[in-house]
Amino acid sequence: MNVDNSILYIENLVFKWKRKENFLLKITKLEIKKNSKVILLGESGSGKSTLLNLVSGIIEPNNGKIIINGTSLTTLSSKRKDIFRSENLGVIFQKFNILEYLSPIMNILLPSYFCSYEKKKSDYFTERAIKLGEKLGLSKELLFQNNSRDLSVGQVQRVAIVRALINSPKIILADEPTSALDSKNKEKFLDLLFSICMHEKISILMVSHDHLIKKYFDEVLLIDDINKKV
Repeated sequence: MNVDNSILYIENLVFKWKRKENFLLKITKLEIKKNSKVILLGESGSGKSTLLNLVSGIIEPNNGKIIINGTSLTTLSSKRKDIFRSENLGVIFQKFNILEYLSPIMNILLPSYFCSYEKKKSDYFTERAIKLGEKLGLSKELLFQNNSRDLSVGQVQRVAIVRALINSPKIILADEPTSALDSKNKEKFLDLLFSICMHEKISILMVSHDHLIKKYFDEVLLIDDINKKV
């Protein structure tokens, strides 16, 4: 294992849901290089989202190693894991999970409240949100509007990207974020995400069932290939 060149390294990972007898995630080895764009393809229920939850530390594996940017996630306490997650991982959800009753800027800043950057106060994150928003075509006026109810699909996408980037993560985990988008909006979303991640040297691990978007990624993995159930 070359930790220096890996953003994510998984070894001998085993996870089984207690109430799902027919579900088993067993990954002998998975390595994702720094500054890479990787897509993991598989059908619904195949374990893609479960793997993201394991990588993010939301659920614990029954066995195995999960190493992110040189840190073993499974050795951290719950408190330290929360801090590590906020400072190293960005998440883009399937339905983007924008809270309509909050302003766009408040949606974006939510992850910053969980990090331990003592020297980076609220002004730093607000300015970063504004600058990232400008890069993605979100005006300052739009970011500070009263709520997010009237945002277009494209604006919601951009807010979700900025929120995932706000804490300067090392890797972004994206759970089927293009599943509800038409082909034109899928391409726009991926172009925006890849452009800014390349500029900030952020890796991407996206899970999806959509084989049509695999052409946009550096590496394509199949869940059925890496999940050794026997």
